[in-house]
Amino acid sequence: MPLNRVALIVVLLVFAGPLMAKPLDFYLPTDGNYDRAIPRPAEIIGHEVGEWHITHDRLVQYMRVLSERSERVQWHQTGTSHEGRPLLLLAISSPRNLARLEEIRVQHLAMSNPRNPAPAVEDMPAIAWMGYSVHGNEPSGSNAAPVVAYHLAAAQDEWTIRLLDETVILFDPSLNPDGLQRFSTWVNSNRGRTLVADPQTREHNEPWPNGRTNHYWFDLNRDWLLLVHPESRARINAFQRWRPNVLTDFHEMGTNATYFFQPGVPSRQNPLFPQRTFDLTAAIGEYHAAALDEAGELYYSKEGFDDFYLGKGSTYPDIHGAIGILFEQASSRGHLQESQQGLLDFPSTIRNQVLTSFSTLRATVDMRVELLRWQRQFYETALASGRRDTVRGWVFGDDGDPERVRRFIEILLAHHIEVHALDREVTLEGIRYRPGHAWVVPTAQPQYLLARGIFETRKEFEDNTFYDVSTWTLPLAFGLPYAEMGRSFNERVVGSRLADALFAPVAVQQVQAYAYAFSWEGFYAPRAAYRLLQAGVRLHAATQPLTVRTGEGAQILGRGAVIIPMGIQEEVDADTIRGILRDIATQDGVVVHAVQSGLSLEGVDLGSPSLRPLELPRVALVTGAGVQVTEAGETWHLLDHTLGMPVTQLELSTLGRMDLSRYTHLILPNGNYDSLSGGAANAVAAWVRGGGVLLATKGAARWAAAQDLVKVEFKNGPTLEDRPERSDYAEARGDSDLQLLRGAIFQTDLDITHPLGWGIARRTLPVFRDSTLFMQLPTDRYVTVARHTESPWLSGYVSPENLTALAGTAAVVVQRAGRGTVVLMGQNMNFRGYWWGTSRVFMNALYFSGMVMPTGNIAGD
Repeated sequence: MPLNRVALIVVLLVFAGPLMAKPLDFYLPTDGNYDRAIPRPAEIIGHEVGEWHITHDRLVQYMRVLSERSERVQWHQTGTSHEGRPLLLLAISSPRNLARLEEIRVQHLAMSNPRNPAPAVEDMPAIAWMGYSVHGNEPSGSNAAPVVAYHLAAAQDEWTIRLLDETVILFDPSLNPDGLQRFSTWVNSNRGRTLVADPQTREHNEPWPNGRTNHYWFDLNRDWLLLVHPESRARINAFQRWRPNVLTDFHEMGTNATYFFQPGVPSRQNPLFPQRTFDLTAAIGEYHAAALDEAGELYYSKEGFDDFYLGKGSTYPDIHGAIGILFEQASSRGHLQESQQGLLDFPSTIRNQVLTSFSTLRATVDMRVELLRWQRQFYETALASGRRDTVRGWVFGDDGDPERVRRFIEILLAHHIEVHALDREVTLEGIRYRPGHAWVVPTAQPQYLLARGIFETRKEFEDNTFYDVSTWTLPLAFGLPYAEMGRSFNERVVGSRLADALFAPVAVQQVQAYAYAFSWEGFYAPRAAYRLLQAGVRLHAATQPLTVRTGEGAQILGRGAVIIPMGIQEEVDADTIRGILRDIATQDGVVVHAVQSGLSLEGVDLGSPSLRPLELPRVALVTGAGVQVTEAGETWHLLDHTLGMPVTQLELSTLGRMDLSRYTHLILPNGNYDSLSGGAANAVAAWVRGGGVLLATKGAARWAAAQDLVKVEFKNGPTLEDRPERSDYAEARGDSDLQLLRGAIFQTDLDITHPLGWGIARRTLPVFRDSTLFMQLPTDRYVTVARHTESPWLSGYVSPENLTALAGTAAVVVQRAGRGTVVLMGQNMNFRGYWWGTSRVFMNALYFSGMVMPTGNIAGD
């Protein structure tokens, strides 16, 4: 073929010509007969659907107009995102249904309460929840939303009239407003008048952190169970108010793929779900297949994706007697891109999401009575199963930290799980649970299956391949003691169900004192310390236990306790300090004690040199290309949102040019730090040896060791190369998956005498691991803060080879480097924002790392 002809073909593929907008009819059914009084999307958003990527503000604007112009659409806002964008959940139905919407909601909610008589379902509308684009850079869902909403608001055909009569549609056009806005801004600003399909063009390569995540770089499709973010809390509050029958979750996948809809891989479904859930999902799938067949689209439905982790949008409904449906469309990312299937244009990706939106609604109407009856049957069966379970309930205690248990109970109540106070003391597995400090979740309740999914540990699986994590046991994540209560469980130990107000507010003594003090055991003690330090208050930390005299009598203070000596305060007056203490008592749940004398009843006195000054942390967080986005976001969220601590974000690529002397702490989240070499690496090393504190996780920890800042070795877990026996080629992918550590929970032994262990009551500390990078024990026996036990496996999947390699290895190591300190963590201590148990070790590193003494001179003694 002549070269000039080849060049012409390349040009035609890469440069697709001036932008050609598709008319709205490209997406719509042919028999809609639309009401002209209802504006089409282009009349409000200023462009045809798919011509540009819709921004969140224009999407909201169009939904507002629909609610004002159509008697079928009712505006509801459930909350706001981190960046203040509205979270919408429109109600779309017939005018007659909307006029009695609250009556319908209450009647429908009764379907999930088997303790009351079941309402007749023949004339009840089904509830369909349509949710779009929880990942902001998977935009075809949210761009399909105005098309679907327009049709529902304006179509006059017989089928749509029936649909609106027989359903209430809860319509969320954007599950992730902040991510959608971030992505649409990027892709629109990098699109030219002439579309470019080259996958290497800037438009198709969104920079770090990209628009997938929310404001704090969290994946909101992992937060349905954990409820860390306002987007999720608002959504679950609305979900529990409605308990829909069907919920859709529209996503995108790689450009070279086709289209996916559930049921997914049969062997990788959560065993808590009844088979009927999968049967109904498959039955609805036939409607999607018919719609995509008619359009001539390629698709698949039983490969690649599972229905296991309860915190995903397509899985959470299944544990509520609903049918959650995951859709995955091959992504154009921008407006046009080359793919193995040919040129993939943005409007075509939108149309497929529109097609399956309508196929979902068609299935919901046709299967309405069946879906309603199933939801009732699901809860009747769940309650009966809970009553038969040999486990009668789970008891858990506060472990000396009311704030961690408060947050845990808030999550349980948000999911409408029944929680009771403990009325009588019980001892289980050697742990004493006391009234006022312990609570019970009984199995005999409608939310039995969800409660079991939250509390259970699981080590056996039908299929050992996981799309996401293999375990998420919440009491272990919060570091709370808990136990199963068996058949011997005496129901008289259980009190009344908890109300929303879980604890009385904490008071602070308003008296003059020699000093004030508070324990480091509370989760928010670091936030309280920061408030005081930021105000200029001088604080001391106890490095040894002591007992002080207070107006209430003797008070024992453990290691890490904060002392505020009033006689040395020069910058802040006593009234201001007491005002701050009032705030931290009420807002942080910290109990403040008024100390009457510097002479302790036991232990060191308040003027002892063992009480060390606390310094105000000045923290820098390394971000940018090479750094794992979600882990950086989890760290940022903990420090900024949870602790109220300002965090400077430094780009990895410019780290060597930054003035590191401004910071006391430098945090390196997991990532690839190969680019941090030469002068940049030397600058970091010099800063550490000059007195800085370096916190490094996983891959960053290995980098720190490679710079000779610490004497620690790392070893990757076993690989297929370690197995010399011959295997069939077809088994290669499965064998590789079996050696992955996708997320499991392991036990560690924590040195609670070490500064990083201060304020933590027990030596057993569960940790979450999703990496086979194992940190070996250093030769200095005193620097390992946390070590995996010899039998560490608590829950989730781990291969026998990885379990052997992990046992006895280091989890957290702290070593001195010159005048500085290096903290190495073999796992993410702040995983997904809900691992409050291990986050406490991370926070200790911000306050107490400088108090770690050199131990090399006594190593091996």
